[in-house]
Amino acid sequence: MKEPSLLVPYAGPDSSGDTCDVYLYLRPETNGVLTESVIMKTIVGEKRWKDSVKLVYLANYPGDFIQTRHLVEHHYRVKIFFARNGGKVFSKGMKRDFEDKFQIDFNADKVLGAFDALGETGLSEEELFGYRVGEDEMMVTLGQNVKRRGDIWIVNYDIPAILHRNTFNTDIAVMVFRVSLSWKDFENLVAQMSLHMVESGVLGRNTPPSRAFHYSKSPWEQLLDGIDYLWGVDVSDGGAEDDISFGAYMMNHGYTRQKLKDVIRRPLVLYRDEDGNTRERNIFELSSGMNYPETEGVMKKVVGTLDLKPC
Repeated sequence: MKEPSLLVPYAGPDSSGDTCDVYLYLRPETNGVLTESVIMKTIVGEKRWKDSVKLVYLANYPGDFIQTRHLVEHHYRVKIFFARNGGKVFSKGMKRDFEDKFQIDFNADKVLGAFDALGETGLSEEELFGYRVGEDEMMVTLGQNVKRRGDIWIVNYDIPAILHRNTFNTDIAVMVFRVSLSWKDFENLVAQMSLHMVESGVLGRNTPPSRAFHYSKSPWEQLLDGIDYLWGVDVSDGGAEDDISFGAYMMNHGYTRQKLKDVIRRPLVLYRDEDGNTRERNIFELSSGMNYPETEGVMKKVVGTLDLKPC
């Protein structure tokens, strides 16, 4: 098994809470020197980005390394669970979201996981991924995508294609940027990157940027990305979450390594909102766009985890 090629060794964690580490990895179909070049040129092209966004890690991951260590399966663990079980594991809140969106009674037999939908529809993984519908025929609930096709609804239709694309022959590049921007400003930078990718031919004009690259949108997702893709740091099971910036911050504020692992493994939680009501939330979405102190504050309102079992 080939090991990742370290091009920029990890600079070590920043547990101050003054910055955040955003993990950006290139999808297999857009991985390459050109894409990396466009990203870096966008950052250094303007002083406001150059002064506030620092590359602290860059590595290329061989396909056989990703496959052997099951990195994709671990990263998408929750989405794969729903793609396998569909509506049979929907929570009360998810069922309510479904009925509110589609104005129809929830029927678990009609809400298929993506893997069952492949056989039901006869579509390939890529055809299922590319099947387009209007906004009124799709929704996101607790971080899970639901798309209508005829008289069935398909949960996490993208997962079979994501797994299918990541083979022993498909490499990905992983970059970590240490950011001292507001999240709104960082999103503006991502928009600039996407525009430059279109101009350079890396990305089609009508292709969503998410088809080209992933970036961690919350501190909890940064921790998950670090566990999966920070090579050269001991983040194996039982390893050093404190070597990842958000993990180090939270451990400095009283969180144990086991607590961090528990949140990553079971990110669907019960959360008490501003009005004192308990609601179902996905911790990755709940902390999206937040800095480390804000995310720590949010965790104080988590009152439990959702227990999802096939019915």
